[in-house]
Amino acid sequence: MASTQQTGFGNKQQKRAFIASLVGTTVEWFDFFIYATAASLVFSTIFFPGFGSNTALLASFATLGVAFLARPVGAFIFGHLGDRLGRRTTLITTLTLMGLATGLIGVLPTWAEIGIWAPILLTILRFIQGVAVGGEWSGAVLMSVENAPKSRARFYGSAPQIASPLALVLATIVMYFVAKLPSDQLLAWGWRIPFLAGFVLVIIGMIIRVGVQESQEFEELKEASAVKTNPIMTVIRRMPVRVLIGIGLQASVIVLFYLITTYMLSMATQRHGLERSDTLMILLIAASVDLVAIVVVGILADKINPWKIFMVGVTFTLLFAVPLFFLFDTGNAVLMTLAFTFALVLGHASVYAVVSSMTFDLFPTEVRYSGVALCSAFAGVAWAASTPLMAATLVPTNGTAHWWPLAAMIILASVVSLVCGLAARRYKTDVDDEPQPAVVVSAQRPGTVRTNVG
Repeated sequence: MASTQQTGFGNKQQKRAFIASLVGTTVEWFDFFIYATAASLVFSTIFFPGFGSNTALLASFATLGVAFLARPVGAFIFGHLGDRLGRRTTLITTLTLMGLATGLIGVLPTWAEIGIWAPILLTILRFIQGVAVGGEWSGAVLMSVENAPKSRARFYGSAPQIASPLALVLATIVMYFVAKLPSDQLLAWGWRIPFLAGFVLVIIGMIIRVGVQESQEFEELKEASAVKTNPIMTVIRRMPVRVLIGIGLQASVIVLFYLITTYMLSMATQRHGLERSDTLMILLIAASVDLVAIVVVGILADKINPWKIFMVGVTFTLLFAVPLFFLFDTGNAVLMTLAFTFALVLGHASVYAVVSSMTFDLFPTEVRYSGVALCSAFAGVAWAASTPLMAATLVPTNGTAHWWPLAAMIILASVVSLVCGLAARRYKTDVDDEPQPAVVVSAQRPGTVRTNVG
């Protein structure tokens, strides 16, 4: 992280790094979220016709989960490249890969046109999206925090976190208007519009990201010839506990988020009879408030211990799990909106805004990209990939089963995060398994994020 002692938002290069992290990750998550929304509302019909409604939805969610299974592949590839070649080059590559995959989904033939090849090609492109995201989030966190001024380290770390609800808002707005098309037009061509729009947004993100310089910390690492030959294996062999902690930190926030943004949208339409556009409007309102909340929490985290913010957010998630579904199960749009908003603001924003810089703190500079990428990727596999599929299996959206297993999923995930939060509080990144090069010690110079988590 930059060693500047200034107390403002940062100099020109620092601001550019923050914006590049925010905009680039917004574009990637926009592409990612439009797929999740389409999988909930459209893909079961056009790519899996002839199945029962719940079976088709399960198949659609399975393609959604493929991207999370692909994230470790992206983590291994781009974690290695990010610690070997640099953050900037790697992030440009991930953005390009995501844009190509998204654009191709937008022109993909459906089952009616090419049969079984349609879901096969869809799954392949979704896998490529997952590979790109596997290297994106970690690199965006590093690009922002390593360039941050001392007084804004946690807020800079929230840049890729702000990108998530921002992308969700943008994706939901687009999908809202698309969903209002007559069903025949929506299924024929309307669903393609968001994917083609996402492809165009990639160009904007690329222009911004190209103008960012490599971080000072990584440049110092190269000058000292301290770049690791195999950073991924260094993390796996010497820092497995840190990776497990990083994975567990994200449990509650991911399970909560993907229940709300994927499975519960389908549940609202199929179980409670809401129109697609109405469910998207509920999500849009909640996500908009969540976006503002993450910005506020990111600012506060530079003044209040981020570990305390994290623990309060996870505790709320645990306590709100049952009330969330009580409100949702009423079928009342107003109460559903309140339930989503409270859950996202107090359970999601408070955790999500700080978990990025907390994960950053777990690893030294020379293996940081690899370490953070592994945490993010395997958290996606453990929590995000399984959540919609498990939810649809345990509680079919047609109303034939009670919702209590869904609340139990959130409670169990929250317990995992609480345990890992306690472990992270006591974990010191300066206590490594082998002596570190002098340049790594310089990562603790004045003006950097504290190496003690929280």
